[in-house]
Amino acid sequence: MVTLAIVNEAFFSTLLVLALIIGVGAVLGRIMEIFKIPSITGYFLSGILIGLFLISIEMTEIYDSLSVLGNIALGFIAFELGTRLHRSKMMHGFSEVIVIVLFQSIFTIVLVMILFLVFGAPWEIALIVGVIAMATSPETIMVLTRKYKTKGHLTDAIMPHIGMDDILGVILFSVVVAIATAVSGRTEVSPEAIVWEPVLEIFGSAIIGALIGTALAFFINTTKKRKVDIKTSFLMESVFAIILIEALTSHTYEFGHIHFILSPILTPMFAGIFMTNFTTKQVRKENDEVLDAFTPPFILVFFALIGMQLMISIEISTLAIWMLALMAFSYAVVRVVGKQIGVIVGSKVKHTPPSVVKYLVRCLLPQATVSIGMASIVLHNESLPIYWREIVFIIVLFAGVFYQLIGPLFSIKGLINSSEIDPEQLAYFLGDKTSGHEHMPAAFELPESKDESENSHEKDATH
Repeated sequence: MVTLAIVNEAFFSTLLVLALIIGVGAVLGRIMEIFKIPSITGYFLSGILIGLFLISIEMTEIYDSLSVLGNIALGFIAFELGTRLHRSKMMHGFSEVIVIVLFQSIFTIVLVMILFLVFGAPWEIALIVGVIAMATSPETIMVLTRKYKTKGHLTDAIMPHIGMDDILGVILFSVVVAIATAVSGRTEVSPEAIVWEPVLEIFGSAIIGALIGTALAFFINTTKKRKVDIKTSFLMESVFAIILIEALTSHTYEFGHIHFILSPILTPMFAGIFMTNFTTKQVRKENDEVLDAFTPPFILVFFALIGMQLMISIEISTLAIWMLALMAFSYAVVRVVGKQIGVIVGSKVKHTPPSVVKYLVRCLLPQATVSIGMASIVLHNESLPIYWREIVFIIVLFAGVFYQLIGPLFSIKGLINSSEIDPEQLAYFLGDKTSGHEHMPAAFELPESKDESENSHEKDATH
C-alpha cells in the first residue's frame, strides 16, 4: 500500500509558531478585555512572549517566514483606511483637516528634529526621524471605532486626519530620504535619482492604486447587479485586489537609470479611496462587513509580529537597552507634545469643535505600521551611517510598541469622554450591563441631540 503524503519539515516550525501566535494572541486579547483593556494590547504581548521564546531556542529566522502575513495585513489596513475617506466626508471640514495636519506636521518635525540633534544625530538623520514622527497608524483606531460603534464629531475627524497625516508623511519621507542619501555621500547618487525616485514612487502608487480601486468598484457593482452570492464574490474580489497590490509593492521597478518602488501604504490606500467613491453606500457597507469578518486573524498576526520584531531587534543590538529605552521614551513624549501644539494652534485658526481639540491627539497616539515601515527603509539604506540607522529603527520600533500598549487606552478614554461610543458598549466599559442611559454617570452621558446628529450624518456616505 502506497501512502501519498506531503511533508515539508521547513513548514513545520513556521506553521507551529503561527498557530501559537493566533492561539496565544486570542487568549491574551480576551484576558485584556476582561480588564476593560482593548484586545490589541494582548496581541502585542503575545508577540513579545513568542519573540522571547524564539530567541531562547535560537529560531528567530521564523519571523522572516511570517513577515509576508504582516505585509498582507498592512495592505488590508491601508485599504480600509482609504474606504473611510469618502469625498462627502473629506470635503466636509477639508480645510480644517489640512490646516491642523500642517501645523501638527511642522511642530512635530521641528521638535523631534531638535531632540535628535541634542542626542548628537547628524541633521539629515534628525530630519528623517522628525518626518517619521508625524506619521500615524490607522489600524488601532479603526479597530476600536468599528468594534465600539462610535459616531460623532471626533470620529468623523479621526480618519481624514490619519489619512492626510500618512499621505503627507509618505511624500515628505520619500523626499527627505533622497536628500539624506545625497548629503551622506557614502554612495554616488545622481541628481536625477534624487528628484525622480520620490516622484515616481508617489505618483506611481497613486495611479496604480486608483486603477485597481476603480476596477474593483466596477466588478463589485457588477456583482451586485447580478445578484449572485454577493458576500462570497465581494470577499474574493477584494482579497484579490489587496494581494495583487502587495505583490506589486514588493517589487523594484526601473525607469531608465532610476530605481523606485510603489508605496505599500499609499497604493492600497488609494485603491480604497477610489473603490469607496465609485460604489453606493449600501455596497460599501456590505463589502466592509465581509472584510471585517475575514481580516481579524491577519490583524492579530500583524500586531504580534511587531512585538516579535522588537524583541529580536533588541536582542541583536549592540547598544545598551536602557539608553535605547530612554531615547524612545523621549521621542514618544516629544512627538505627542508636537502633535498637541499643532492641534491647538490649528484649531485656533479654524475654530475646531472642543471635543476634537481635546481628544484628537489621544486617538492619534498609535504609531506602528507606517513609522516602522519608514524606519525599515532607513535601516536598509546603506548610504546612511550604520550606527544611526540601527538606532532610528530600534527607537521607532520601541516607541511604536509603547504607543500600541498604552494608545488604545487613551483612545478609548477620549471616545468615552467625547460621548461617541455606542450606549451598550459604553455601559460595558462603565461596568453597567444594562443598555439604558439612566445608569450612566453624568460625565459619560450621550448628548440629547444624538438623533439630530445621526440625521445630519445620513447625508454623508458613512460606513
